[in-house]
Formats: sequence, structure tokens, C-alpha cells
Amino acid sequence: MASRVIGLLGLLLGVCAVGALAGALVFGLRPLAQEAGGGTDREEVAPAELDLYIAVYSAMQADHDLTLDQVLAQKAVPLDQFRNIERRVQRQDRLIRKVRDALTAQARERAAQVAPLAAQPPAPTAAAGPAPAP
Repeated sequence: MASRVIGLLGLLLGVCAVGALAGALVFGLRPLAQEAGGGTDREEVAPAELDLYIAVYSAMQADHDLTLDQVLAQKAVPLDQFRNIERRVQRQDRLIRKVRDALTAQARERAAQVAPLAAQPPAPTAAAGPAPAP
């Protein structure tokens, strides 16, 4: 009977040891809250990067026929570098608002420039001919 108790006790200790090891592996491999960002320095968006991001979308907003690849080629920026900037900008609500405000302001400026031209009456054309007599 003593050997049976010792056997059960050994089995119980073995299960506990395996559970503790599994727990240590699972929870020990998770990054700590301080490490979660991986390198907060690389997650920051430099002012020049934000300006580039706004300039690219501003150019595409001004000319809807432009593609992202065309604008990036003009600015000599690789697509993967731009996507990296885009990803970091979109993680920060403050920067998203800043970009939105900048693009909205530029769209309003363009609309204000176009509006006076659209409000002018069309110029009479010579092809219309003389006005009919009453």
C-alpha cells in the first residue's frame, strides 16, 4: 500500500512539474508590456516622413489619374518604404487627424480656385448664329 501511495504521489508531482513547465514556456515567451512595441523609436514618424505622406496623397488628390507608383517614382521613394510610413502614420490617431486636416484644407483651396470659374456664365459662341426675329 505504501508503494501505491508513493506511486500516486510521484505521478501527482510529475503532472505538477509538467504543468509548471508548460506554464513557464507559454507565459515566459510573451513579451512584457514594456517590450510590446518592439522598438518605439522605429514606430515614431519623422516630420519629413509625414510631409512625404501628405504630399503623395495631395498629388493624387489633385490629379485623380495619378497612381501611387507614379507619384512615388516622381519622388524617388520605394513602395515598401512608403507603406512602412503609411503603416506607422495609421497607428496614431493624432497623425491621421493631421493628415485629414491637411488634405481637407488643400481640397478646399482647389475648390475655391475652381468655383469662380464655374460661376461665370458661358461665353456666347459664333456658331449659335443670329438671334431669331420676334
